[in-house]
Amino acid sequence: MKCIATSLALLFLSASGLLEAQTTFSVSATEVWKIAPHHEQDVEGHITITNLTNQMQTIRWTRTEVSITPGCYSQVCDLNLCYTPPVSTKTFEMQPNQSGTIIMHFLNYDTILGAEAVIRLKLNNEAQPADSTVVTFLFTSPLSSTGQALPPAVVRAYPNPTTDGFWLANAEDVRTVRMLALDGREVARFPSMPGHYYSLAGQPKGTYLLVLEDAQQRPFQVLEVMRK
Repeated sequence: MKCIATSLALLFLSASGLLEAQTTFSVSATEVWKIAPHHEQDVEGHITITNLTNQMQTIRWTRTEVSITPGCYSQVCDLNLCYTPPVSTKTFEMQPNQSGTIIMHFLNYDTILGAEAVIRLKLNNEAQPADSTVVTFLFTSPLSSTGQALPPAVVRAYPNPTTDGFWLANAEDVRTVRMLALDGREVARFPSMPGHYYSLAGQPKGTYLLVLEDAQQRPFQVLEVMRK
């Protein structure tokens, strides 16, 4: 009987842990890619966030401009308000089962040619900080000396997470891979070749952003890769 009681207690604790780790909200995408022509002063990237519970939730967003063309800015509109560019973090409340739109604005008021940005938006439940997700926004210029359209954003990195390095799938249009730390520093740059293995030797454990560029040196997709 003692063994049965112990087993039941362990099962209860495991179930409790699963409930505590349960995701309370979802987002419609973790990567958003938008073309930003220089003559459009405000280009928007949208995601939908959904409260998956029957309770009110308080969600915090934190914006990080990993890289952005000097003279350009970004601003966030959450379910409550639109904030000015200097505001980098705020909270908002979600009603039970509510869905709503979060907008990332890329502002190019000076119509700078070739303007682009990589922006991360972290969302987390204030009551459960571990319940979080990150959305990466890529705003890229359509400029090309050949007039060619940008490649489709269908590349993926594997394995991910990884311990030593990664490969890229569907990477026929990738010519250069720029690896950025989350503070915007470029920590590595790789030429892309079919079947190439990208080594992370010498890089600390953590999350990195892979900015994929085509033959015209235009960023067309951003991937996250984690080294364990």
